[in-house]
Amino acid sequence: MFKIFKKNPSNYSDAELVARYQKTGDMDLLGVLTERYTALIYGVCLKVLKHEAEAEDAFMGVFEKLTKKIQQHDIQEFRPWLHVLTRNHCLEILRKKGKHLTVSYDSEFMQSEEAVHPFMEEATNGKLEALSGCLDTLKGEQKNCVQLFYFEGKSYKDIAEIKDMSLGKVRSYIQNGRRNLKNCIEAQEAVNKLNS
Repeated sequence: MFKIFKKNPSNYSDAELVARYQKTGDMDLLGVLTERYTALIYGVCLKVLKHEAEAEDAFMGVFEKLTKKIQQHDIQEFRPWLHVLTRNHCLEILRKKGKHLTVSYDSEFMQSEEAVHPFMEEATNGKLEALSGCLDTLKGEQKNCVQLFYFEGKSYKDIAEIKDMSLGKVRSYIQNGRRNLKNCIEAQEAVNKLNS
């Protein structure tokens, strides 16, 4: 007689955990995902909010949001999606408290805060496909900087060190890349509307 062994949830990939949670709503699966990215979530909260107690509260808020948001989105890459969700949640906290006017004036911090991902959190499957296709239209360093910032969660300063270039150059590549992605996606959406 053969014994059937169930795979331990901690051995599932992010994509498997997300898919299974979307089907079952099993909080244990969400717990495994959250545990896997505890350092990322807390780190982003602390970087944005600058206060340990607020970062801990925000961490719990992110967990609560995850219970619903994962069910509502077609998530292709969990880690960058989670990074954006966490950062947006923390920025929302700052806005509600009116702190967005008095946050640090450090130029790298200010730039990274205003550059919230324009597509990821509210993206539909079609938009994610468009984003993926449009990313390939970006050239050289512009594409590299956009990928590092939006999909790997690197700061302007990190990218400047990795690429050995000035903060101004990194900022320019990311701002231009973001504008080009937005224009490309809007153009694709317009074509899709005409064809439907």
